[in-house]
Amino acid sequence: MCDVCGTFNLKENNYCTHCGNKLITEHICSFCGEVNPDYSTHCTHCLKQINPITIDDFDILFSEYNENLLLDAKISDYEYNELLSNIFLRADYVDVYGDTTKSKIFSLASVFAPCKPKSRGYERGYIFFGNCIYYDDRLDDSVQIATVIHELAHYILFNIIESLLCDIFKVNTSSTLQSFVWYFLTLPKFKIMNEYCAHTVEGRFIPYGYQNYGSFNYLVENTSLDDESLKSMMMFGNNFANEIIVYLEKYIDEDLRQEIKLQYKMDLKSPNYDSIFIETSEMFPLNAKNSAIINSLYDVLKEASDSETRKELEFIKEGIEIS
Repeated sequence: MCDVCGTFNLKENNYCTHCGNKLITEHICSFCGEVNPDYSTHCTHCLKQINPITIDDFDILFSEYNENLLLDAKISDYEYNELLSNIFLRADYVDVYGDTTKSKIFSLASVFAPCKPKSRGYERGYIFFGNCIYYDDRLDDSVQIATVIHELAHYILFNIIESLLCDIFKVNTSSTLQSFVWYFLTLPKFKIMNEYCAHTVEGRFIPYGYQNYGSFNYLVENTSLDDESLKSMMMFGNNFANEIIVYLEKYIDEDLRQEIKLQYKMDLKSPNYDSIFIETSEMFPLNAKNSAIINSLYDVLKEASDSETRKELEFIKEGIEIS
């Protein structure tokens, strides 16, 4: 198969019959340098995966080869915007429908991940290992709407980091890769970035004065980050939030936002303007933000290869595979 256009070619072909690309007939193992036949999926010498379609274990994820891919990785603004477009592409082919405002928001969120009710616990909602959005159906409809938008932002940020790594490693996603993304986004400082992003996206689509950065404030109160690092995490979160908002505004348009405002009035919710002061317009330039995130992924990849962290990653992976 041509590694450029994907066309299947006869074994004896030296060049692709579709695009003219010179076909590679031998695979060189990136782990031990052994030359392998073109049909090999695992090295005949060290038994490692060759040119994997997916990364199926942590030995491959933490290989020197993948470390170097991350170390040398660069993504242009154009390539990054293409990555975002591909994430939201599925929503272009689905109509946001429903008899109520809540059902319309749930319809949109369900394009990306299943939405399921939870009935116990103090959390308004959460995403489960990046595969499902849970919300508390005991809440008023207005709060359920805000919760699902919030959790959808978490899910999309997960998707962005996942897609970025897939592009860098040139693989499809897998539970192994998703485990690392989940681990990365739940590290204390990146959890702050993640939470700020989700609150900011939620805040864009609910009425002025109802913004609530409660879970972000809790993380800040319990962090050891210095002020400069905290500000950087907020700016990163704001970058990602702005990217997500631009796309979601295509589907949560002015008419639907007016419906959300009406739902808040129907639920007799009183505004509290305290959290509005946490919103900021400060962001990094796109190329600087992407470069910094890739560098952070590289640092975490190197640190996460120790035996204790691998146990945690295996636990996360197991949760993803059974969910």
